[in-house]
Amino acid sequence: MTGLALRSLAHHRVSAVATGLVATAGIALVTAMAGLLGTGLADATAAADRAFLVQFPLILGGWVLAIVLFAMVSTIGVALQGRAAEIAGIRLVGATPPQVQAMVAAETVAVTVLAAVPGTALGYLLGAGLLAGIRSTGLIADATAYAPGAGLLLLGALLVLAAAAAAAWLGSRAVAARSPVAEPGAGTGRRRSGRGRRTTALAVVGAGLASSYTVLAVDPASILTTALTGPGCVLVAVGLCLLAPELVALAQFAFDRVPRLRARAPGHLAARNLAAAPERARPAVTFLTLFVGVAAGTLGMQGIENEFGAAGSDGQVLAAINYLVVALIAMFMAIALSNNLVASIARRAPEFASMSLIGATADQSRRMLLGEVAASAIVSALAGGLGALVSILPFAIAKTGGPAAAFAPAPFVLTIAVGAGVTLGVTAVVGRRTIRAETA
Repeated sequence: MTGLALRSLAHHRVSAVATGLVATAGIALVTAMAGLLGTGLADATAAADRAFLVQFPLILGGWVLAIVLFAMVSTIGVALQGRAAEIAGIRLVGATPPQVQAMVAAETVAVTVLAAVPGTALGYLLGAGLLAGIRSTGLIADATAYAPGAGLLLLGALLVLAAAAAAAWLGSRAVAARSPVAEPGAGTGRRRSGRGRRTTALAVVGAGLASSYTVLAVDPASILTTALTGPGCVLVAVGLCLLAPELVALAQFAFDRVPRLRARAPGHLAARNLAAAPERARPAVTFLTLFVGVAAGTLGMQGIENEFGAAGSDGQVLAAINYLVVALIAMFMAIALSNNLVASIARRAPEFASMSLIGATADQSRRMLLGEVAASAIVSALAGGLGALVSILPFAIAKTGGPAAAFAPAPFVLTIAVGAGVTLGVTAVVGRRTIRAETA
C-alpha cells in the first residue's frame, strides 16, 4: 500500500497541501507547548516557576492535541468525499477496507513528516514568544530562560504524527467501508451511526456544562473558576460540532419556513442543495461552531474577570495568556476551515459547469454558493454563541452574583464577525475562481 499511497499523493496535490497546512499548524502549536514544558522541567528554571510552566502546557497541550485530531479527521473526511470513485475502483479490484484505510494513513503520515520540519521550527519560535509573554505578566521570574530541549520538541512532533495517523484511519473508515455497489443495509448503518454520534455529542456537552457549573461550588476568587470554565467552553463547543448534521437540517428548516428566502433563483438553488447534499455544508458548520464556541466563551470569561475580578489576581494576570491562546486557536481553526471550504468548492466544479449549460449565469451560481454558506454561518453562530453563553453563565454568577455580565455583546460580536468574515471571504474568492474556470 505504500507505493499506491505515494502515487495517490502525486494525483491529489490539493488535498495533500490542505492536510499539510493543518499538520504544520498543529505541530507548531503542540511543539510550542512542549517547549514550555521543557523549560519548566529544566534544571536552570527557578523552583517557584516550575509548577506553572509544567501544568499550563500539559493542560493546554492536551486540548490543542484534541483539536488537531478533530481538525484532521474532518479535513481528511472532506478530501476523501471527492475520491469516492477512485476508492470504489480500488475496492473493485480487491482491496479491503483496512487496506484502503492503511493507504490513506500512509499518505497522511508522509505529508505530516514533510510538515514536521517547518512546523517544529515555527513551534520553537512560538514557544519562545509565549514564554516572553508569560514573563511580561509577572507570572514567572525575568531570569527564567527558554530551554525547550530537543527531546520534548521531537516528542511533540511525534504526538501530532500519531494523531495524524489516527485521524486518517478514523476519517477514512466510512469511505473505505462503503461498498462500490449499493448495499440494501447501508441506510440502517448510517442511522445507527447517527444515533451514536448524537449520544456522544450530548455526553460531551454534558461534561462541559458539568465543568462550567462546578465553579458555583468553589471560591469565586480561586483560579479554579478559570481552570474549570475554559475546558467547559471547549467541551460544549466540541459537542455542538458533532451535531453539525442537525444544524444543517435547521438551516434547511429555515428555508422551508421562510418562503422569501427562496423567492429568487439563487435562494431556491441554495435551499435545494442544502436538502440534497447537506454534507457539503457540514465542514463549515463544524469548524465555525467550534471557533465561535471556544473564542466567544474564552473572551467573554476573561472580560468578566477583567471587569469584576480582584485587582492583581491570578485571573487577571492570565488574561493576556488566554487572549493569546484564543488567537492561536483561531488561526488554526481559520486554516482548517479555509482548507475544507477550498476542497468542498473545488469538488463542485462539474456542478457549476452543468448549471452553466442549462442557463444559470456565473453571478447566480456565486450567489447560490454564498447563500448556502451564509445559512451555514448563521446556524453555526447561533449554536456556538449559545454554547459559549451557557458555559460562562456560572462564571458570571460566581464573580458578580448575577448572570448579566455573561451577556456582554462584544466577545460574541467580535468572534462571529471574524468567523463569518473568514468563511464568506474564502467562499467568495474560491467560488468566483472555480465558477469562472468552469463557465468561461
